[in-house]
Amino acid sequence: MKMNLKIFDADSTRLSSIRDAMSDLEAVSFELVDRMLYLKPPPGIDVIYLPLAAAEQFGAKPLIHESQILSTSLKDQEGGLPPFVVTGTCLAADDARGPNAEMRILLAAVFGAIRRFNERGGSKLEHLGFWAYDLLPGITPNQLKEILLQLAPELQSNTRSSGTNS
Repeated sequence: MKMNLKIFDADSTRLSSIRDAMSDLEAVSFELVDRMLYLKPPPGIDVIYLPLAAAEQFGAKPLIHESQILSTSLKDQEGGLPPFVVTGTCLAADDARGPNAEMRILLAAVFGAIRRFNERGGSKLEHLGFWAYDLLPGITPNQLKEILLQLAPELQSNTRSSGTNS
């Protein structure tokens, strides 16, 4: 599966730190925005991650260890949303707690939902958008990169060789 991850933020320092950690991953791009408007991401994505509370208006349900792919309306798309959202997930009572463990569960659910969606045929989700705010609650950019590479090998297949300028 081809997959590209676009990370956006209004905080240039935070975005730069993530960019520095992931500079060798061609499948990951970054965009600085003027303001963080959750439901108005930058263009160029076909699915955006939204936490459960933000995805409720699209019919999100709290499912343990599962994210959902939900369609947005034409009106939503005219307002700036991509055609699909991928939701957050819930933890089980006995799940390990902490930023690293919880991010692993979240990203496993998100990429799992996208893979299942793409396997069913029809349109494919290849350009995932994430607000940086949702990716770094208590973990470092290097920890995030390690988690992404373990859970989303699609991102690893596109790496820049060191010493090239991109």
